[in-house]
Amino acid sequence: MHRTLHTTLQALIAGFLTFALSTDAWAENPREALAKQYSPQAYQAQRIYHDISVMTVGDGPSRAYVFIPRNPAHQNLPVILFHHGWLGMNPKNFGGLIDVLVRKGNVVIYPVYQDGNDTAPQLVTNIAGQADASALARLTAAYPGLIDTDKALYMGFSMGATISLNLAIDPARYGLPTPRALMLISPGDAHHVARGPQAASIIGHVETLPATLPTVVVSGFADTSIGVPTARAITARMCHLPEKNRLLIFFPSDSNGSTHTQAGHGSPGAPDSRYDFPDSRARVATSIPWKEDFEPSGSLNLLDYYGYWRIATTLADFVASGSPLADLFDRQAPANHFLGFWPDGSSYAAPVIEDPCPTAAR
Repeated sequence: MHRTLHTTLQALIAGFLTFALSTDAWAENPREALAKQYSPQAYQAQRIYHDISVMTVGDGPSRAYVFIPRNPAHQNLPVILFHHGWLGMNPKNFGGLIDVLVRKGNVVIYPVYQDGNDTAPQLVTNIAGQADASALARLTAAYPGLIDTDKALYMGFSMGATISLNLAIDPARYGLPTPRALMLISPGDAHHVARGPQAASIIGHVETLPATLPTVVVSGFADTSIGVPTARAITARMCHLPEKNRLLIFFPSDSNGSTHTQAGHGSPGAPDSRYDFPDSRARVATSIPWKEDFEPSGSLNLLDYYGYWRIATTLADFVASGSPLADLFDRQAPANHFLGFWPDGSSYAAPVIEDPCPTAAR
């Protein structure tokens, strides 16, 4: 019975969306329906937990922050391993997305994994994997039955995307649960942050990634130095994944009047000051208070709501309840070609979907 509330809420949300997608209104104007489905107000409504508890495990590079829905009415929550980019040890920059994911009913683990530039890129996968495993062990001991390790989502940004990929290739090596889905955001590699021997690629044997693992690779299209080329290179090594489990999608920059949105390397960020933990050796707050609205910033925009957050929450819902993923991997699905409306009612420029795999591999 402990799953009843969560399952019911998920079913109600899924039922509402199914109804919305099946109406004549959807058939006549799918973009209007998408604009509501992924609006800021829709994300705010998904946050069913009022407060978040923070558990701190370890110090320095070994530290991991664990964000937990406070006093959940059920157990067996999904767990999300969220790996940041180079020097992104402070979770503040992704606080907006973390807040949505946790208040929806997920536990998020955010490992620090480095000590400034003193940590070699060749070490970060092992350090992050060990921190993840330690956090999971502490979490399980402190909250028996709270999480279901069969419901794991791996996701990462920049260097963290490569860490997530490496861990997903062989999770047992690090004592981690097998992921049910994988999201790689603006992936990066060692040569983007180091020179000499430390610039050698840390990307693992992508060809051994399980073909059954739903995997989305996404980047801003203006991220031409890091995200775009690395995303293409990684996805070209994923051709053993069927089309139903593989998506490479890019979000473009766009302008409207005097407003310009740049889809560069920093475009996935959405800062939230409540998650400002700049020192991985210091004590931090043990809870994240409620806030009605998302913290405004130059980084929080349509690319988040209709792009990065849409994909992250869709994968999280799949991990949590097995909700369908067909539309996410359907290259013709309206949601994969829509990034919201500007205030004047015009549409943001459409995403670009690529498939580097030969036709025979699809």
